Amino acid sequence: MRTRTYRLLLPALLALSLFVAACDTGGTTETTTVVSDETTTTVETTTTTTTQPGEESTGPIVTAGVGVSDEVVAQLTTQIAELVNATEQVRGLPFLAQPIVSILSPEELEARVRADLAEEIDPDSLAVDSRLLKLMGLLQPGDDLETMLIDLYGEQVAGFYDGETREMVIGGEASELTPYTRSVVVHELIHALTDQHFLFYNDYEAMWEEERYEEASAFQALIEGDATYFQFIYMQELPLAEQLALATEALQLLEDSSAADSVPDWLINDISFPYESGQVFVESLVSSGGIAAVDQAYTDRPITTEVVMHPSRYAAGEGVLPIPPLEIELDGYEVHETSSYGEWGFRVLLDGSAAPGVSAQAANGWGGDEYQVLYDNDDVVFALAYKGDTEEDAFELADALITYAGETLAMGDGLGDDGGITFRPDDGRYAHLDRIGDGFIFVLSTDAGAGSAAADQMRIP
Repeated sequence: MRTRTYRLLLPALLALSLFVAACDTGGTTETTTVVSDETTTTVETTTTTTTQPGEESTGPIVTAGVGVSDEVVAQLTTQIAELVNATEQVRGLPFLAQPIVSILSPEELEARVRADLAEEIDPDSLAVDSRLLKLMGLLQPGDDLETMLIDLYGEQVAGFYDGETREMVIGGEASELTPYTRSVVVHELIHALTDQHFLFYNDYEAMWEEERYEEASAFQALIEGDATYFQFIYMQELPLAEQLALATEALQLLEDSSAADSVPDWLINDISFPYESGQVFVESLVSSGGIAAVDQAYTDRPITTEVVMHPSRYAAGEGVLPIPPLEIELDGYEVHETSSYGEWGFRVLLDGSAAPGVSAQAANGWGGDEYQVLYDNDDVVFALAYKGDTEEDAFELADALITYAGETLAMGDGLGDDGGITFRPDDGRYAHLDRIGDGFIFVLSTDAGAGSAAADQMRIP
């Protein structure tokens, strides 16, 4: 199961540390130079507009919730129009159509986010995800995953881009946008701008609907990394006093937050991935090929979290090793999902239990995988087939998963034989791992009989 950030929401809390770091200039304002194949351009002097000479710009299309006064809307519309121009300048692309912006009061924004999430979340599907995460030790028995997600997003979202309506939604009830809120507006305007040029949203949604979770996570890292990187460029071009005010506001928001206090670290890290790793990925693209390289990445998309985490592998065109499809059939069980776990997925799984650096080393060398989750009324089975880039890579990850099952999941000592190693604790759970060369299979189950039956149907790739 992979965690998605619904509708490209930007949780304020998850980006605060990045914002503060970006504002810590040590008394100087940085400029960033981007290099294309033909020219060298300083981002802060790039100019583009949505209108031709002699034409009058109509400005952004602005609507407001009932909790926002007409006077506030008028003043915010002027500020947003300025930010539209700033977004075009920093991103190096013009809006093809004026963006649609909805201004809601903070209460209205929170209510909309909660309503959108409640609509998108399938309780039955989330219940299976929750059972699986508890089996994996990522959730505790009493944890409520749905409440965690809704509370986290409801409290932390400062704005978001809704690709279905091509609408940017922000919270605002004061007549003056704060420096932090302006940076959020720029972030969301970049989403609206790049979706106009590259039409990414429908493809992105299709990846999630078709359970192409690894591909979706990589593509999301490009989308969010693009918006985050150029948001930082915008921030770095602000006067130093505004940068310091932004950092102060961000720190205060972090101090005032509460929902994240009850959310596991792995979930925060997983939701943060497209912003943090995506920003580094886009920075690498800009360093090697300028803004044009970022634009080209929407055509030559990253398809794995591996190449996002290791941009040199993206540049080298590293692909995915083929894995024979899993077709497990268990009496009384249904298939919940079939997808790929990916290098980042293994990092998330192992980070909470492995020593620093061990999870990263174990997950590095990912070549390809496929997993299936099956469930019945009471139990859940996770079955995975994996292939590493080398035999050593497969050995390192297999060894880490054996330690994870025995120690982190408290399954005790496994029994080894020619068919791998099997864990059968007294509580009825089951784990099995078998490796040959650069491939292995790994099974976890709340029921030993179902887990054993799944393992019997699998072949090491």
